[in-house]
Order: sequence, then C-alpha cells, then structure tokens
Amino acid sequence: MISIIQNTESFKNPKLELEQYCIDADTTVDIIYFAGIEFNDIKNKIIFDLGSGTGRLSIASAFLGALMIISVDIDISALSILKRNISLHDLGLLINPICTDIKNLELSPRFFIKENPEITTIMNPPFGVKKKNADRPFLIKAFSFSNVIYSIHLAGEKTRNFITNFARKFNWKIDYIFPYTMRLERSFKFHTKKTKIIKVDIYRFVKNEI
Repeated sequence: MISIIQNTESFKNPKLELEQYCIDADTTVDIIYFAGIEFNDIKNKIIFDLGSGTGRLSIASAFLGALMIISVDIDISALSILKRNISLHDLGLLINPICTDIKNLELSPRFFIKENPEITTIMNPPFGVKKKNADRPFLIKAFSFSNVIYSIHLAGEKTRNFITNFARKFNWKIDYIFPYTMRLERSFKFHTKKTKIIKVDIYRFVKNEI
C-alpha cells in the first residue's frame, strides 16, 4: 500500500494559512494499520477524514474495507486533486468529497447507508503553527458525531495535557497515544531542506461511558 499512497498526486500550490502539506506515505499507512488492524476501527465503518487534503488517509482507509469514506476539506483545489487520486484507483463510489469549513459541517441521517452507523474519524488537522488553536474546530466537530477518533498532533507534554483536558470537556478520553516520527516533505519556497523530521503523537479518542 505504501507505493500506492506514495504515488498519489500531491498539492500543486499549498496554502500556508491552511498549513497544507502532504502526509508522507509511511505515516499514512502506519496510522491506518494502527486503526484498522490493531483496533478494527475501519472495516465496515463509515470513515470521516477531516481536513482530507489530497486524500491519502481516505484512500488508505478504502483499502482496509471501509463501508463509506467522507473526505472533508475547505479547499476546492485540494479536493480536485483528491478526486483525480480516487479516480485513478476507481474509488469514486466509496470516497465522497465534501467542500466546506469544518465548523459548517452538518450530518443528516438520510446521508448514511444504514441507521446508527459506526463512525470513525481519522484526521491530520493543522497543528496550529500558523494559526493558533487551528486544530480545535476539528476535534470539536469530530467529538460531535464520531464513535472513535484518531488524530495527529505535535508531540510534547504540554500538548498532551491540553488535549487530555480539552477532550474531557466534551466527555471524551484518550485511551492510547502512539508516539511517532513523521517526515514532512518540502512544501513551500522558504523551506530550506527537502524533508524535515518532526515528532508527533497519534491519539485514539473514545467516548466516556455515561
């Protein structure tokens, strides 16, 4: 699967304000296997990819048996690339792109194949480097409709403490943190290196029992 993801089309003109960069193929496959194999949170589930960009997480989820995939991004040009990527692998009936601001995303029961579907959100939200707290709307929206959530955030004790407390406010908890080293490819002209290695944490969130 790594070669398939690696060969997908990336951003042509990434937008700095949206912190657009293409998640590398190794990270994509590892998080999808983490969710799909270790916890069985993909097969026959509805997958939401919030801030989907060019669709690498969406496409990888398709190969692990997702029932339906909803790829949400505010940038129509990113979704145009995503559509080309899913067309290349004949996934147009499985992956459904939606262009909207995360804050405006509303779900209708009529949209889904069956009543009370199991929903897994897998996302790589902006880290908030250029716009402070940019990841919060993604978490809030995912908390509102998901059964389980996987989300990538910068590593660090301060970040972990914040996210733990933030999730608790919405009656969610972190039941697993997967420390990971992610490789960022050169995206903008001011980047001096071809790749940059950063430390991240992959969080698995579940609802607290009432």
